[in-house]
Amino acid sequence: MATLISIARFISTTLLQKRTNAALTDDPFRWLEAIEGPSALTWARAENEKTLGVLQSDPRYRQFYEQALSMLQSKHRIADIPLEERGLEHFWQDENQVRGVWRRTTRESARNQDPKWESILDVDPLAVAENRNWVFRGASCLPPEQRLCQISLSNGGKDAVSIQEFDRTAKTFVASGFYLPEGKQDVSWVDGDTLLVVRD
Repeated sequence: MATLISIARFISTTLLQKRTNAALTDDPFRWLEAIEGPSALTWARAENEKTLGVLQSDPRYRQFYEQALSMLQSKHRIADIPLEERGLEHFWQDENQVRGVWRRTTRESARNQDPKWESILDVDPLAVAENRNWVFRGASCLPPEQRLCQISLSNGGKDAVSIQEFDRTAKTFVASGFYLPEGKQDVSWVDGDTLLVVRD
């Protein structure tokens, strides 16, 4: 009986693999998976131009565009600042911090008209220094101290991220810390020496 089950599993696995290989070989759009390949980028630009043409031909387009831009660039936006153990922290973007800055302030300072902010990680100079189009995708910090964090950065805003260990007290990446190269992935801390990692 065990032998029959093993044979059945082998046949099932072999057939599934053949179907998967055939699907990959026969897929006429597989070239789109190379999202930064020349053909994929040319196709995406052409499709964007078609869409933009339709949107801009709508008489309401300019008004809606200006309203949305005004809201996004307003200096009167209310910062959503969750309370962390180390103070009030959040990620902020404006005309001066285009890529954004992870920053903190104190409760006392937050009550003022012009709070004093302390940068934890400024993504703009980091992108320049590393010659990458970094987009901040968040941080997962090790409880209870929350000093060590896994920072997720996307190059160009892709779904795939690079993950690197960061010390938010020292405000620097940990030289010999965890590093996961670019991929569609997520991490959770087990302890200071161990991560649970999910990768594609």
